[in-house]
Amino acid sequence: MQKSVLPTIHDFLHKSPHASLEITFGSHTVLNSLVHRPLNQVYKQNSRIVINKRPRKGNPQMVVVDNLIFNFDFGFTPPMQQEFYLGSMLHLPSPLDQGHLHMDVDQLTLSFRIHSRNPKHCVFVSQTYTHIHHLERFFVPYIIPEE
Repeated sequence: MQKSVLPTIHDFLHKSPHASLEITFGSHTVLNSLVHRPLNQVYKQNSRIVINKRPRKGNPQMVVVDNLIFNFDFGFTPPMQQEFYLGSMLHLPSPLDQGHLHMDVDQLTLSFRIHSRNPKHCVFVSQTYTHIHHLERFFVPYIIPEE
């Protein structure tokens, strides 16, 4: 049976004793555009995101582990419903900004901008994750490895 995205994340944040949840998705689509002109579309499999609870720091953290260029993390307000969520990606690392997070039962979508001093060079990115393939829970938070 297919696992639902938002209910899985909601239940982890509100009911699980674990500190982090790694989700491997069967399908990951990345759409890039430059000033509303499509640049390219990339399809990946087995991409991972990690959710860290951060009780002392407030909002949970999402870590994008298998990004095309670099791994990054951001905070988000915990979802209170299991059907639909739309929120901001908080504390995005530079040069990323204007981030939004959308979740429902079928998918998780990250939308953000890669900022440039020249507005004509700003790239808009949308990453959609579907089909939960594997879940792994940990009692310690995930930390992005130093390069």
